[in-house]
Amino acid sequence: MKFEPVRKMSVTLDIESKPRELGTLAWSNTERRAYFEYATEFLAEPLLVSPFHLMANAGIIQAPRDPFDGLHGLFNDSLPDGWGRMLLDRRLQRAGIDFHALTPLDRLSAVGTTGMGALSYIPEIAEESRAEGDLDWFVDQVALVQDQMDAADLDTLQGAQGGSAGARPKIMIGFDPVADSVVFDYGQGMSPAFEHWIVKSRSSEDPADIGAEEQAYALMARAAGIDMAETRLFETRKGNRLFATKRFDRTPAGRLHMHTASGLLDASHREPSVNYEMLHKLTWLMTRDVTVVQKMFRRMVFNVLSRNRDDHAKNHAFLMGADGQWRLSPAYDLTYSSGPGGEHSADVAGAGRAPDTSHMLKVAKAASIPPKAAHAIIDEVRTSLARWPEFAEEAGLPAIRTKELNSILTPG
Repeated sequence: MKFEPVRKMSVTLDIESKPRELGTLAWSNTERRAYFEYATEFLAEPLLVSPFHLMANAGIIQAPRDPFDGLHGLFNDSLPDGWGRMLLDRRLQRAGIDFHALTPLDRLSAVGTTGMGALSYIPEIAEESRAEGDLDWFVDQVALVQDQMDAADLDTLQGAQGGSAGARPKIMIGFDPVADSVVFDYGQGMSPAFEHWIVKSRSSEDPADIGAEEQAYALMARAAGIDMAETRLFETRKGNRLFATKRFDRTPAGRLHMHTASGLLDASHREPSVNYEMLHKLTWLMTRDVTVVQKMFRRMVFNVLSRNRDDHAKNHAFLMGADGQWRLSPAYDLTYSSGPGGEHSADVAGAGRAPDTSHMLKVAKAASIPPKAAHAIIDEVRTSLARWPEFAEEAGLPAIRTKELNSILTPG
């Protein structure tokens, strides 16, 4: 693996196959922070790619030291954490490189052109040859990594994880639904027959049937009226059942720009930093659409009632197309989670451990959602949760786990 420390890099924005130079990102070792300057050509026809902390203005823009280790929130959204960060660290360690000395720009160079959303970073780390495999190979490799075995193909795994966030092992694939075939997606050009998907494997801390569990949650969320990208379970020759979701940052027209609430607000997702009142206000500021604010309310209600407490600032995002208009992304990462310390990452009117209807209605009032509409949404979500056994059976979740979660989702 070839690696050279990066002190300056170009950032490009490629929305719906219209690539543009966004600007230059530089790193100060003495200050331990990044500086960014928009390209003159971009400022001639600007887009508000980060409307709060990185306005499209001339001049050099200094990043805050916190919470992203001296990096602007816009670019921190491109960095993987959890699984993706661990893979890069292991690759560098294997090559005799001290990964503790990496700067955020070094890590962005590993993302290169393969990250989520529409941003790309040049120069990128020169890659070794990558293997091809199937989804069983992916599961086997994940096990090797988690067991810290030297035989793991870290180059292939890290190259195909696409800058995705979260602790669960993930890989980007191209999926041809007609031929029922899969290829690993390293950001290379693929035949139009292939759709862009993310596939998740089980981590060492997950329940054995986490794939079926997340698929059951996706079915339940759709029944609750929540917008989600297409999902499915991939069943492999070895009997692995892997949850997969179609990528909403990739379309037939090209890539979409994606910005999380964490990056937009310069708010850490590793600790409670954004509550639901803030998320509703952010949704209004980004879209100026009361119907979209109600969509955020519906997601909050679902997360509260379904015990998805992993609702941190990086699990809420917005998308921009070539027209420059922002919209709320489809919901993602919906599954049972006990949350940090048994609480929601995003509190509900001050309640993190046991928010109830009164707390949800306080959020609705602050977001100017009429009480009648708020009550209707809550009732609709409750109705979908009452059908949990139906969704669990459709996803093939074992009866013992279905019953365990049913007592939580539909108490009393």
